[in-house]
Amino acid sequence: MSKKYDFAQQFPNQTRKAGECIFEEGEKGEFAYIIDEGEVEISTISADNKKIILNILKAGDLFGELALVDGSPRSASAYARTNVVLTIVTSEQVKTRIEDADPILKLLLMVVMKYFRSETDRLRLAKEELDQLTLQKTQKDYQEKIFQAIELIRLESELRTGFKQNELVPFYQPIIDLKTNLIVGFEVLLRWFSATRGNISPSIFIPLAESTSLIVPIGEWLLEEGLKAILRIKEETNYNVFLSINIAEKQISDVDFLPIFKNKIITSSVNPNQIKLEILERSLFEGDIALSLMNDCRNFGLHLVIDDFGTGYANLSYLKNFKFDTMKIDQCFVKDLENNDKDQIICRTLISLSQGLNMTTVAEGIENQSQLDILKSLGCNYGQGYLFSPALPLEKAIDFIKQQQHQ
Repeated sequence: MSKKYDFAQQFPNQTRKAGECIFEEGEKGEFAYIIDEGEVEISTISADNKKIILNILKAGDLFGELALVDGSPRSASAYARTNVVLTIVTSEQVKTRIEDADPILKLLLMVVMKYFRSETDRLRLAKEELDQLTLQKTQKDYQEKIFQAIELIRLESELRTGFKQNELVPFYQPIIDLKTNLIVGFEVLLRWFSATRGNISPSIFIPLAESTSLIVPIGEWLLEEGLKAILRIKEETNYNVFLSINIAEKQISDVDFLPIFKNKIITSSVNPNQIKLEILERSLFEGDIALSLMNDCRNFGLHLVIDDFGTGYANLSYLKNFKFDTMKIDQCFVKDLENNDKDQIICRTLISLSQGLNMTTVAEGIENQSQLDILKSLGCNYGQGYLFSPALPLEKAIDFIKQQQHQ
C-alpha cells in the first residue's frame, strides 16, 4: 500500500486492466482509491460528446474522494490507463479523517472541491472545441487556485501563531474635534509585525481574521488593551478620551460577545461611555436578535458608530431601526473632496442626515487643509487622518496628547 496516505486500516486491493472503467461520471461514490501501481485517467465528456482528459494520476495518488465528502455524484470518470493495482478506502474512513483534520485543512479541501467541480462543469458544457492549450490553461488555473488556497491557509496559520506570540500590536489614531481642534478620542487599529513576513497590511490580515473565528479572541484581547490604554492615558495626562473599536460581524453574531465585553469593561472600572463600537454597514443584519443586541449595548452605556455608511448597501432602514450615536464618513468621499462636487454633495447629505437623526459625524482620511475647511463648513463634528496624525503606538499617542496640552 502507498505510504503517501496514512490510513490506519488495510483495505483489499483491486486490480484493473488497461482501459477498464473504475467508476463513471454521475455515479454515487461509495469508495475512494489509492493507486499502488500503474496510472489512472480522470476524464469527462463535453457537450459535443468528446472526451476531455482532466488529469493523469500515478502511484501514490488518491482519487474519488470528492464524492464521498459531500455526497454529490461523481463529477468525472476514472479509467485505468495501464494495468493498475488499487487500494480501496471506504467513505467512513475518508469522512473520519476529514472530521479529525485541522480546520484549515478542511478549508483547503472545500476550496479545491468547489473549483474542481466548477471547472469540470464548465469544460463539459463548453460548446467550442477544447484544444491542448485550453486544457493546459485550465490545469494552470487549477494549480493557481490551489496555490492561493495554500497561501491563504499558511497566512492564517501564521496569524494564529503571531497572535499567541504577541506579534499583533494596537495602534491609536487621534480623533479631533473640528471646532476646538482638540483631541477627543482614538480609533484603535491593529497592526501585525510578523517575525517571518515583516509588516503585514491590515487590508490582508483583518479580512482573513474576520472570515474565521479568530476575530473573536482577537477582538476580546483588543478591548482589554484599549481599556488599559484609557487608564494609562488618564494616569499620565489627566485626560479622558474615548476609544472607537471596530466590531466584526462574527463578533456581533456571537451570543457571548456582549456579556464578555460588559464584564471586561466593568472589571476595568472604565466608564462605558468611553467606548464606541464601530460597526460596518455590511456587518449589520435585520431581526429582533440584532435589535435586542444594539439596545443592550446602548442601555449599558456603549456608544454605537455606523462605519463607512454609503459604501455598501446604504440601507436607510438601518438608521431607522437601529439608533446610532455617530456616523463615520468613509475616506472615499473625503480624499478628493476639494476637487469633486459630487463628493461635497454626498458629504453634505450625510452630515445633514446625521444631524436630523441626532447623530454626530466623523470624517475619515483627512489629508489636507482644504478638505478640513470644507468639512468644517458643512458642519462635520470630528475628523481623523494624516493631516492630524497617523495611527500611533500607545507611547507616541500619549506624547501626542502631552504636546497638545503644552500648546
